[in-house]
Amino acid sequence: MKNLKILALTLGIAATGFAAKAQTTDEVVNKYVKAMGGADKLKAAKTQYTEGVMSMGNMEIPIKRWVVQDKAMRLEFSVNGTNNVQVITKDSGWAQMPVQQQPEAKPLDKKMVGMMQSQLDISGELFNYKAKGKKIEFLGKEAVDGVDMYKLKVINSNGTDGIAYINASNNYIVKTVNKINMQGADVELVTLLSDYKTTPDGYAYPAATAQTPSGIRISINKVEMNKPMADSIFAMPH
Repeated sequence: MKNLKILALTLGIAATGFAAKAQTTDEVVNKYVKAMGGADKLKAAKTQYTEGVMSMGNMEIPIKRWVVQDKAMRLEFSVNGTNNVQVITKDSGWAQMPVQQQPEAKPLDKKMVGMMQSQLDISGELFNYKAKGKKIEFLGKEAVDGVDMYKLKVINSNGTDGIAYINASNNYIVKTVNKINMQGADVELVTLLSDYKTTPDGYAYPAATAQTPSGIRISINKVEMNKPMADSIFAMPH
């Protein structure tokens, strides 16, 4: 009987530990959601239009992006006098890339579509994560460059995972680490997010991002939420 009591106590402590960890995970996620504008606003996010500049070395490339939540994304960027377009939907995608000697619109392969479909979610990957089929593990606090961070492991519905670092002071995501496959090799992609700003209607967003090892930097100078978007801008021209 004594052994059964010890076993019951041990199981009880283990269960309490799991509950505490789950609660801590949701506490961190809820702080992040509040910092980004709150659950009601994120749930109401239907469209997002952004303008900015992508920098690669000494080259600066103007970019524009239209997103309809969970449906479609259109990215335009101008290089050397050419206007280039990439479109992703829930089912497919296409690109028209004169800069790569592709003046006609052509379908994107399924692998590329799969890699880019996360961009269809403008509410943020941590918001409503359970309904999106994701799991999140709280890995504790960690100091990054002298700043306390919450460290979360995000496991996607397809089995891939990444790490998100949330600033413990302002609850913004400031760093993500993901492994991606580029040209047959696994590469660790690190993204730094900074210079958070808030739209007039209360949505927060990082105005500056930087990636390694690609060296790509993006500066966002305009964000508009919930503006009407025509379906025709996502249709592939024939």
